[in-house]
Amino acid sequence: MEAPSPKKRPPLWKRQFYVHKIQRTYAIWFGLFMFFSALLVFGLAFLVPFIPPALKLASSLPLAERATAANQFLVLAQTIWPALVVLIPASAVFSIYLTHRLAGPLFRFEQAARELIRGNLALRIRLRKGDDLHELAGLLNEVLETVEPAFQEIRENEAHVREALSWIMDEMRKQPSVNREVLKHLERALKGSERIDETLKRFQLSKPS
Repeated sequence: MEAPSPKKRPPLWKRQFYVHKIQRTYAIWFGLFMFFSALLVFGLAFLVPFIPPALKLASSLPLAERATAANQFLVLAQTIWPALVVLIPASAVFSIYLTHRLAGPLFRFEQAARELIRGNLALRIRLRKGDDLHELAGLLNEVLETVEPAFQEIRENEAHVREALSWIMDEMRKQPSVNREVLKHLERALKGSERIDETLKRFQLSKPS
């Protein structure tokens, strides 16, 4: 049987910068917010002073004055639009960096949920020092630390019950006048115990230290 290939590790930029798709959503919204905010700020700061030159261009003033107004509009185009071109991508990149402390924990919570679906109760959620949601991770770890010992105790008790039922059935079969009805109930109980054991085997527990 061919050995499974090792899981490819994500590149460094994806581990340290872009780790969750929610960052893309925040980057889009933050970029749009900065775009319209910049339009408003630049509009108030630059467009209002250029209203008089615009009126001059539309009027029948001398050519020299209209040339001055045209130069003012050229300065506007050379200052505002390059700033917008730089500001919007920079704000989107900054939003990805800003949400990294939240996106990292979300990524780990999703991984933990997938492990729980597979029955892994031995996992613990570990976040980096600068991440958010440490309190939530601690609560989830407390849940796992409560549930896992309970499953372990159920598994051990089930094994003892199954062993006791098997011993009782073996002893009863040795008797010449065994009660068939009682034996039937014991066999049914033993099969139920075996089904419980099969269910419990789906869950992965920590190895005893």
